[in-house]
Amino acid sequence: MGAAIYEQQGRPARGFGINYNQNEIVILANGTGNPPNAVSPNFTCAYPYTTNPSCAGSEIVYAVGNSINSLFNYPANPNTITDFNSNNLPLTGITGVTGFPENAKTITNDHYSMEMDYQLPWNMVATIGYQGTEMRHLLIQNEWNAIAAQRGLALNPIVNSLDFYENSGNANYNGLVTTLGHNFAQHFQAEVMYTWSKAMDENSGPYSEDPYPYDTHAAYAPSDYNVTNAFKLFGLWQPVFFHGNSLLEKVAGGWSLSGIFNLDSGFPFTPQYNTNGIYFQGSGYGSIRPSKYLGGAGSSTSNQTFEGLGNINPNYKGNGTAYFTALTYTQGPAFPATAPGPAPGIQRNSLVGPGYNDLDASLAKAFGLPNNKILGENANFEVRVDTYNLFNKTNINDSDINTNLGSVAPDGTVSPSGNFGVANGALGSRTVQLQARFSF
Repeated sequence: MGAAIYEQQGRPARGFGINYNQNEIVILANGTGNPPNAVSPNFTCAYPYTTNPSCAGSEIVYAVGNSINSLFNYPANPNTITDFNSNNLPLTGITGVTGFPENAKTITNDHYSMEMDYQLPWNMVATIGYQGTEMRHLLIQNEWNAIAAQRGLALNPIVNSLDFYENSGNANYNGLVTTLGHNFAQHFQAEVMYTWSKAMDENSGPYSEDPYPYDTHAAYAPSDYNVTNAFKLFGLWQPVFFHGNSLLEKVAGGWSLSGIFNLDSGFPFTPQYNTNGIYFQGSGYGSIRPSKYLGGAGSSTSNQTFEGLGNINPNYKGNGTAYFTALTYTQGPAFPATAPGPAPGIQRNSLVGPGYNDLDASLAKAFGLPNNKILGENANFEVRVDTYNLFNKTNINDSDINTNLGSVAPDGTVSPSGNFGVANGALGSRTVQLQARFSF
């Protein structure tokens, strides 16, 4: 459902729309693995096989089928038989349950925008606009056993994990978008675009889990994909060399050169400490954010900085813990005993990763074919070269940045990680694609 209003040049064009989205089917399908629907045995048979008890019939059983032509006539392994209690929970093994709200909410996206266009001299058009989005009822994944531990509730000793999805997440995007375009003149077109924006959310995907599940809003921060400054330059040149001579133009003309230059300020990332386990052993939450940023770290966002000279990011001089205060916490006991978790640390995604810059270019040559009754008047054969990352610039893969400051003991004692802030990978190098196309 949506509405839009457009007005003449020099006055604002406004738009508004509402979109609805279903919860991801692949997430909802996780519930099909709940007991008693499925049991997943995990048997091992480590070397040496002759002395390993798991290979002597107590777990793994070897047997052959009655027919070599069938995949379904092998006898069942009696060691996979599981007994269930009155709640349909297994009496043995490790049990994980996936849960959903009884009345799930529908994901809602509200979109709104405003734009003003101005015709300038020299075939130039300037545009300034605003784009915004408000998202509600996004899926958030949490371990509800950890939430129960934080609230001092006793855990079911049979349910080792309770993976719960609920529509409690919110997000928003606000951006100022400006463009300056030069329309075709002398067979040339160009446009420059600058966007200043901010995206905020409470985890940037349904599989992201914040270490403080008892407070969803503790994760509210810049999105993983937030880019504050983004600049783009587009260009297209299609020269005509032989005006008035269609035959020569078909043979020697038909050239096209285009390119896109991208420059942005980079994605954020979150510093964190590894722990000895919080809430309870095996909770799945093994890291926490620092309690405070002390200042003094470098601020360079160049790719060279995150490449790490000698496996050290110069912003942090091989010891990120010197710039962040570690939290103290209570080590989680063995399940089903619990301990309260730590207080939320500094804001998620509080650091900015390296920027990105890249030039993609395409060169094409079309050979026009003579007019004929079979192929028509505009038949041509085109050869095209597309080059991505033309100058083979190194651009860091932000998802490969080491965000681990080190390990912290319950009393706050830290063991630093020397390569905090160092990236372990980069995005694609120069790629050239060749193609040919016949059209008529």
